[in-house]
Amino acid sequence: MKIEIKILTPLRLTKLFIAASRWLLKYADVLNDLNVYPVPDGDTGTNMSMTLQSVENALIGLQTEPKMEELVDIISEAVLLGARGNSGTILSQIIQGFLDEVRDTEEITIPKAARAFVSAKERAYMAVSQPVEGTILTVIRKVSEAAIAYEGPKDNFIPFLVHLKNAAAEAVDDTPNLLPKLKEAGVVDAGGKGIFYVLEGFEKSVTDPEMLKDLARIANSQVNRKQKLEYVNKNEIKFKYCTEFIIESGDFDLEEYKAKIQQLGDSMVVAQTRKKTKTHIHTNHPGQVLEIAGALGNLNNMKIENMEIQHNHVLIKEEELNGGKAPVVEEEETVKLLFNEKNIENNVAIYAVVDNKNIAELFLKDGAAATLIGGQTKNPSVADIEDGLKKISAKTIYILPNNKNIIASAKLAAKRDKRDIIVIDTKTMLEGYYFTKNRKMNLQSLLRQLKFNNSIEITKAVRDTKVNNIEIKIGDHIALVNGALTEKAGTLEELVKIVSDKYINDKTLSLTVVKGKTATEEANRIITAKNLKKFYMYDGEQDNYSYYIYLEQRDPSLSKIAILTDSASDLTHEMIEGLDITIIPVRLRIGENNYKDGVDLTKKEFWHKLITEKVVPKTAQPSPAEFRDYYEELFNKGYEKIISIHMSSKMSGTQQVAKVAREMIKREKDIIIVDSKSVTFGQAYQVLEAAKMAKEDAKLETILARLYEIADKMKVYFAVSDLTYLEKGGRIGRASSMIGSLLKLRPVLKIEDGEVTLETKTFGERGAISYMEKIIKNEGKNSIYLYTAWGGTNQELQSTDILKKTADTMRKIEYKGRFEIGATIGSHSGPVFGIGIISKIR
Repeated sequence: MKIEIKILTPLRLTKLFIAASRWLLKYADVLNDLNVYPVPDGDTGTNMSMTLQSVENALIGLQTEPKMEELVDIISEAVLLGARGNSGTILSQIIQGFLDEVRDTEEITIPKAARAFVSAKERAYMAVSQPVEGTILTVIRKVSEAAIAYEGPKDNFIPFLVHLKNAAAEAVDDTPNLLPKLKEAGVVDAGGKGIFYVLEGFEKSVTDPEMLKDLARIANSQVNRKQKLEYVNKNEIKFKYCTEFIIESGDFDLEEYKAKIQQLGDSMVVAQTRKKTKTHIHTNHPGQVLEIAGALGNLNNMKIENMEIQHNHVLIKEEELNGGKAPVVEEEETVKLLFNEKNIENNVAIYAVVDNKNIAELFLKDGAAATLIGGQTKNPSVADIEDGLKKISAKTIYILPNNKNIIASAKLAAKRDKRDIIVIDTKTMLEGYYFTKNRKMNLQSLLRQLKFNNSIEITKAVRDTKVNNIEIKIGDHIALVNGALTEKAGTLEELVKIVSDKYINDKTLSLTVVKGKTATEEANRIITAKNLKKFYMYDGEQDNYSYYIYLEQRDPSLSKIAILTDSASDLTHEMIEGLDITIIPVRLRIGENNYKDGVDLTKKEFWHKLITEKVVPKTAQPSPAEFRDYYEELFNKGYEKIISIHMSSKMSGTQQVAKVAREMIKREKDIIIVDSKSVTFGQAYQVLEAAKMAKEDAKLETILARLYEIADKMKVYFAVSDLTYLEKGGRIGRASSMIGSLLKLRPVLKIEDGEVTLETKTFGERGAISYMEKIIKNEGKNSIYLYTAWGGTNQELQSTDILKKTADTMRKIEYKGRFEIGATIGSHSGPVFGIGIISKIR
């Protein structure tokens, strides 16, 4: 039977992308082996595959076939936020360019698809500041040209896709002729080859029998999923109301939202795009589900059906939901412990004591793994706290008492537990909430920031007294600021006005308000009138306290300029202490496990795994979404500018990803992305220098001029101790590795103008050390700064000690310190040592 595909519907397009993802995953390691550079921080195959897998994951979860516009939104969002590495980022732009052209049609014809490939090419070239031929760009350009020039049948996509695949193959084979480095290395461009596999995956979606079976199974599952959810045996119905609706927003945390509604029913299916979130759930409390959803955005297309009434579905109209009054059954709050185990990250959990269920849900939504209801007037016992600890499966637990009266009990409970239990002395509910929301900050930085913030609790005096020379009468409204009674007034509104005027100022970064049962609309308006950029108001429904108010204030010691770098710099928290430096981690995959470099995998642990487990790690730089979050967080802290310093653009796509993130938040003038033209300590020196200058209030232009000067002057040399790691990573052939090992050859590599080159070959470890000693002696004739660096075993560490001793004999050399090299270089080089040199003369 002859198969013909005359048009591409949304369902067919879905199949194409799923097939492309699976085909690319199959050949990811092939692409990884094509990498030219010895020190890239992201393998091309891994990055491109992970990018497409994010699309596949989004498509697999579809409940039914969407319209084309909705499908385009789903794929666009998934591919952008899932983009990894330089190749993955460009791939995301190619896909988005294609989708832009087909958004307005439900049936894609071959001429339309041809124009879409042209749009894909244009989007890809626009994404790269300095396009280079012989790369993925050339391949997508050749494919787009082939699409326009196609003269075959216009009513069958199969020969069209074969034509494009063949054009891609020819373009890939030609890349070494366009890019000398490829020819020198004897490889084709890996990113371009990835495009070939994507197109081959498209073709396989309609020609490969096994792929066809798999895609048919997925399609049938999606089409039938809703029916399977809806038509169940009446006696098996546990949750009887089938509830569906659309939230007119996609700008919230999907996992947190799912966690909240999942406890109210089953058969939950949720799909999110940037603009909309579709929800389906079976529940006995549809009103509660709609209330949770309504807090996130306007609701549309609402439908509630009683599944117990067969063939007679009851449809509740939108106006009835908005205006009708359903009886409310008050339930006694007997549950004291509430959990969200998804918030346990890297075996670390936050456990908070809270006033009530409303506030518990707020904490659980924003990062707490467990909450214990028992705050104001309901102080829990040690046994209560301990009971919660026993049910938390984490090795490290931070307890937030959120009340000065609970701290002692919390510390007793902590002592009785053999795990690492740390009590943070949070004295108010919102102090603990701030800690929870910002739990990913460096702990010392977070604790320091707490000192500058103001936590205000507004309540009513229950007796006459005098505090801090303030005469208090029963019934007075009083304000406790950071635990101290400082203000009073006759009415709630008057007190809120006093507090707002006195404590909210131009140094206030954010305002969080939790309303109690006695809050008033007039007082709410007074607070809202401050019109702060970051303003959050929640219904806490707490007793006794009309308001909890929390003011995040700018740290007065902060510079105007923040410095962002990545973990390829190998900087440690000790090195950046007191400086305005933030480090975004590189991602690692070792075996089946994923890690964030320097966050949940230390350098010591990395080297142990590399050397003992004999597994070649895969590295991938942060996604645009991660960069975006880091940039926004720095601006939220009050920084005016960000200098983003990253490893050489010739070795990494990190800068390209950073540029995409910068465009996402529309702050191009405030974020300056700097090419360090280096890596590890060469990159780190620039970061430290920039941070020190920023701390001294140097002008932005002055800092940038210094960075460009360092980038041009810094000289970095390093030696690889064991060639087998380069062989495992596909950087050299097995024969070269064996010959090199037999002859005990040790290459000395140099980073020059941002890329790695071979400086020389030496015999044995001693030969490499001797060569570097010569460099030190020669350079040391002039005034220089010297760094040493190592990674791996004691042998590499001892090599750096020898080099330092050589430097110590020369008076014009100022030794700046020793770095431990981490995963970015180590994943590809294995054990390594080296030096960094920069002239003192400016």
